[in-house]
Amino acid sequence: MSLPHNSPMVPDLRARLASGEFLLGSWLTILDPSVSELMAGAGFDLLVADGEHGPVATSDLVLMLIATRAAAVPLLYRVAANEPVRIMHALDAGASGVVVPQIRTVADAERAAGWCRYPPVGLRGIAPRRASEYGRHTAEYLRTANELVTCCIQIETREALDDLDAILAVPGIDTILIGPNDLAAALGHTGVMDHPDVEAAIARILERARANGVPVGIWTASVAQARARRSEGFGWATVGADYGFMLTAADAAARDVRQA
Repeated sequence: MSLPHNSPMVPDLRARLASGEFLLGSWLTILDPSVSELMAGAGFDLLVADGEHGPVATSDLVLMLIATRAAAVPLLYRVAANEPVRIMHALDAGASGVVVPQIRTVADAERAAGWCRYPPVGLRGIAPRRASEYGRHTAEYLRTANELVTCCIQIETREALDDLDAILAVPGIDTILIGPNDLAAALGHTGVMDHPDVEAAIARILERARANGVPVGIWTASVAQARARRSEGFGWATVGADYGFMLTAADAAARDVRQA
């Protein structure tokens, strides 16, 4: 894609995911764009703004995209639900792609992929606005967007496990993200993400996705977990979140000063 180097869309995320290079990301939940700017400068390969369990609305996402633009860090948006308007709002705002949660069926996966692509291969409506530099590069954006937008679905339900290979075979699914918390709950082990049943399910998802040529990401809670997932063969992982880094540092500072 030959849009200007400062285009709202960062063009290389799908290529990097497909390359086999391990990518590290983190989550944005705090609405102040200064936090997004700070996180973008930390060295992460990608960031995910959370509109499902976090308060990030489309208007907040635009500010986050402006804040992260200088660092050229791809920003995905986890939509609150697998709904066309949510997906299109994010993509038209210039997000590099979307993360769609709670995928349960092949139809769910097809719906997510379809609304990430323009016709004739998809269903996305045409009004890219910020994604096309406010109309300065609309024709070029329309010509290349289907090859650049990243459609990521979350595998975190028992139903998705039951129909895993068929879901992974859906055209237009560029990568998946495993959600261990919801997966544990779906398997009857709420809050116990390291239960053997959960780890077995994660291993199966990784194996089947790699066999189908789909890059696999996973949520992790610590640096040690992210390193372990990298060694297991995951293509990418998220570690921590903006509020979590603040909480950990604040708690540690207060505790350590008092102990001293």
